[in-house]
Amino acid sequence: MYKATLIVEADTGVLAMPEDAHPASHLAMRAWRRWRERGSSSAAIENLDLDVVDDYVRQQSLDPYFLDFLDFVYEQRILFGVVSQRLDRIIELILRRNGVERVSVFANRLEVEPFTLRLGFPYFNILGCDLCPSCTLHHLRRFRRPGVPLIFVAEKAADVCPAREADLIFARGALLEACRAEGLVCEPFGSLRDVERILTRLIMKDELAGLPRRDPGAPDPPRGGGCSGYHREGGGDDPPAGGGPSPRCDAAGARPGARGSRNLWCPPAPPAARR
Repeated sequence: MYKATLIVEADTGVLAMPEDAHPASHLAMRAWRRWRERGSSSAAIENLDLDVVDDYVRQQSLDPYFLDFLDFVYEQRILFGVVSQRLDRIIELILRRNGVERVSVFANRLEVEPFTLRLGFPYFNILGCDLCPSCTLHHLRRFRRPGVPLIFVAEKAADVCPAREADLIFARGALLEACRAEGLVCEPFGSLRDVERILTRLIMKDELAGLPRRDPGAPDPPRGGGCSGYHREGGGDDPPAGGGPSPRCDAAGARPGARGSRNLWCPPAPPAARR
């Protein structure tokens, strides 16, 4: 049995360069707006310089601590996935280029066709909300397991909507301010190293399994109180003003550990098969 399910937003400790920092990252948002206007099932991006996309993939790297964090997740039998409002294939290419295989990425779909790229949005409006291209709340609900705590790690203000579903929230940046404004209990953090330290402490004290669970049958927040409070189509994440201090756990010492499998969504494979 898994000790926990952990969902991480791609910009939060996975990719070294935030996706907003390169022109290629705006493909998904631009296509999504076109998709909404036309009402089609996907959007073709024509006259696109593919060198821009290639340049982004070449420049991008993983957060320096991400591989060690994956080892920790594998060793502790924690179910793991990455979510993003961007493009699945680009993130997967970056992961594979760094030797990471079979980490599930839930994002907007990128398909390569002759002379064009086509973007699909399979997770748009899936819960009756049309404010985000890919519904992170849906992903958290989909991978909730009975008796298994659900952990969410993110930094964008729009992620306050799925954060309400999580049993344990790790927040920084705009999401931290949004959680404080709503009174959501969360753990402030600086990097995935902090997340590992806090989870290690909870596991060592046998407190992870005893985390209070969100009632899966609880009603959703009003439409106006979800992503719409902070989300803008252009991708901005300005937080609301106000809010008080958020509880913080003491961090335990860092874990010594060896490299493990990269097969983190399916049951872990033997270490020899990790690449």
